[in-house]
Amino acid sequence: MTPAGSLAPFLNPASVAVIGASRDPFKVGGSVVANLRAAGFRGRVIPVNAHARNVQGLAAVPSLLDVDGAVDLAVIAVPAAGVLPVLEQCAAKRVGGVVVISAGFRETGGEGIQREADLRAWLRGRTVRVLGPNCLGWIRPACRLNVTFAPGMPEPGGIAFISHSGALAVAILDWARERRVGFSLFASLGNQADVNESDLLEAVAADPETRVIAGYLEGVADGQRFLDALGAAATVKPVVLLKTGRSPEGARAVSSHTGALAGSDRAFDAAVRRAGALRVDTVEELFDLARGLASQPLPRGRRLVVVTNGGGLGIVAADAARAAGLTMEPLGESVRRRLAEGLPSTASLGNPVDLVGDADARRYSHALHTLAGDQADAVLVLLTPQAATDSARVARTIAATTRGWPIPVVAAFVGGVRVAPGVRTLEEAGVPCYAFPEPAVKTLAGMARLSERRRVAPPMDRSADARATRAWLAGFGAQPGRLGMEELAPLLTDHGIPCVAARLAKSADDAAAVADAIGFPVALKIVSADITHKSEVGGVVLDLHDRAAVHRGAAAMLTRVMAVRPTAAVRGFLVQAMVADRGPELLLGGVRDPQFGPMVVVGFGGIYVEVLADTAARLAPVSPAEAQLMLDELRMAPVLAGVRGQPPVDRQALAGVVASFSQLLVDLPEMAEIEINPLIAGVGGAVAVDARARLAR
Repeated sequence: MTPAGSLAPFLNPASVAVIGASRDPFKVGGSVVANLRAAGFRGRVIPVNAHARNVQGLAAVPSLLDVDGAVDLAVIAVPAAGVLPVLEQCAAKRVGGVVVISAGFRETGGEGIQREADLRAWLRGRTVRVLGPNCLGWIRPACRLNVTFAPGMPEPGGIAFISHSGALAVAILDWARERRVGFSLFASLGNQADVNESDLLEAVAADPETRVIAGYLEGVADGQRFLDALGAAATVKPVVLLKTGRSPEGARAVSSHTGALAGSDRAFDAAVRRAGALRVDTVEELFDLARGLASQPLPRGRRLVVVTNGGGLGIVAADAARAAGLTMEPLGESVRRRLAEGLPSTASLGNPVDLVGDADARRYSHALHTLAGDQADAVLVLLTPQAATDSARVARTIAATTRGWPIPVVAAFVGGVRVAPGVRTLEEAGVPCYAFPEPAVKTLAGMARLSERRRVAPPMDRSADARATRAWLAGFGAQPGRLGMEELAPLLTDHGIPCVAARLAKSADDAAAVADAIGFPVALKIVSADITHKSEVGGVVLDLHDRAAVHRGAAAMLTRVMAVRPTAAVRGFLVQAMVADRGPELLLGGVRDPQFGPMVVVGFGGIYVEVLADTAARLAPVSPAEAQLMLDELRMAPVLAGVRGQPPVDRQALAGVVASFSQLLVDLPEMAEIEINPLIAGVGGAVAVDARARLAR
């Protein structure tokens, strides 16, 4: 007896019933029976057909209730209107798992939407697990189980593939058979009335046959559960995902810069990163990387060594490595001497190691044996079909020499029929071989990024005094509202984020007096919940050095602003001390994604923040170490190190501010969005100059 809710009946069933089984193997129900027979399923296959006593050579029964004995897995391929009555029979028969291939549900609109709603309502509280409806089906190669209507059977292997698209899954099946890519599981989810991507992540994480998890997703049913399942899976196995929907149309419409820069797709990116998984951009990358992960160990770092018999290919690989973020360091003198002992004088002993065009298997063997020490974190072996090249023999040498290495080894045999025997030999030996250097390098770079993500330190608990935070929140009453720097400064300070000295002034006279108390020079800013971008309406004046300048500046500012925005409700002026330790202007923002929760964004700020769009995003909270990685991702990160005579900023202090800010988002669920812009970074740390936020109760 399998536990309630378990996917065990899908993974290793002893008996499969096909409801809607047809004598015609080209119909959907008939193709499922034909696939089970062709695959050599070792369990019992029971066709269910009300009008036939024999289906494709197998004894049939008119109803599932007429089956003698237990049924572990049922496949439903009847018209949509008949699915629920058949599911009632499955429940009465105590079937553990059901694959509903039948279409005609919400994907068709109209009656189909209600039909699926009825199906979901029926499923509540049931122990039977249902895959689909409107799905391609399920393949478990190790037990020769193919309950799809797609022709052919992939080889057994270590890749579990989960797909939201049946059409894509069919194409991948065809592609995989040609390239001999093996799977532990191949699942098409369809409309996900019950079993979804999180269920499958949990199942394959515990599956001993699965070495790597690959998925094509079009959305996520439950963000928090998905994040939990993905994180649990990624701690034990590499996970690589391709998700569609990167377009700007996916971004949420919110009022801050941060909201414009952090749409739902970036939240998905951040969730994948937090879980320790990897997202790729194309189907080709998904399976290139899955192949590498299924047979090779993760690299320890980003150092790459290339061995080639063609200088041009080596240069292509070196350029690709640089673009992908891998490093190709020169080999040490002792290694170069050992290489020279077995290579001709024309060979290049740098990195790439060029064995020259007439290289045979012995040269490849010598080079790889020499490099077997701690020379690299990954090795790429290249081959082109020269006059004396025996690709199969070179391939056998590569496989034998590198077997058991603690670092990944991949190859690119570039050519056609002359390298085909070598490609086949490498793939059979578990060494991924690619058609060109670029995808091979990209695969190794992806493996390196995945390795780094699995080693990232967890966030530290940096929460502030909860009572102080709740007391601050209580001061704004029950209604949601928009807040400015004067309201946010106490909250930011309480969370360890330094704020520039500032006070609210109600009038020009008041502003002059406040400036005198704060100390010159000062900045002056308009305060209005109706004005988002102050500089666009002339609502910012900097470097005012005396009372008279402040008075004139405030009066002129009010005139300008009211001319441009006559309906704006102006509360007064914010008078701030000018920051002496003035470095780069950054943006530090937070939004609350509806699926994945709080997300922190850091990047270069000021008035050009949306034009530059140079930001990095993570789910909150983040550790200071992760905050450092966020800063490294920025295109303008070199500016933080000091350029054109400017001193470097205190990155450690800046990362601490980012981490503290991320914890604020966790501490205060009512904070719908918040943004510090600018956050001035300097040699003495970072200080918040302006901020705004929106509360939502």
